[in-house]
Amino acid sequence: MEYESGADSRDKRICRQAHGSDKQAITATLAEAFQNEPAFSFIVPDAASRVRALARAFRIIVDEDQRGGRIFMTAGAEAATLWRLPGRVRESRWDAIRTGVPYLAAFGTSIGRASQVASLIKAHLPNEECWYLHYAGCHSDYRGKGFGGSAIRAGLDQADAARCKAYLETADENNLPIYQALGFEVIHRWQVPDGPQFWGMMRSAR
Repeated sequence: MEYESGADSRDKRICRQAHGSDKQAITATLAEAFQNEPAFSFIVPDAASRVRALARAFRIIVDEDQRGGRIFMTAGAEAATLWRLPGRVRESRWDAIRTGVPYLAAFGTSIGRASQVASLIKAHLPNEECWYLHYAGCHSDYRGKGFGGSAIRAGLDQADAARCKAYLETADENNLPIYQALGFEVIHRWQVPDGPQFWGMMRSAR
């Protein structure tokens, strides 16, 4: 299924639901997009180590979210969004056990900070049914050109069709006006001890 972001059907910003064969391209885009993001910069302070950690971590994340949610991408994977569906917002205990060793391999000595951030995110997830925008990323070469917004709206269209709320959190204050323009509102904020601040945002059902 495709989701058009503009009047021209040839627009590269048209989104579709991702398939298994898209994993490598999506992983590469997200790893690049989050290289300088505040939370991952806190988790893995060394830039070179962060490149390796994100490549490994997003392979796990993409697999998990494809299994329990939806992934939307623009035509050339310039941008991608990973969504968890209602009822699958929180990972199960079995999922946490199954991915524990791969995440340890990805983050190495940074696993403590990674676990700290993940625990705080989980503690602030809403209890109500919603579509959870787990990750949204756009390759730096394509930012400001509508690719990221198109990938986000593809998921929002599905949430709207189900008359369901949508939720996300971000540690990048620069993202707030972008998400607000898409209908999200800040509902809470929290601070990682000695680390970044997060904003939780909710979009009402349409």
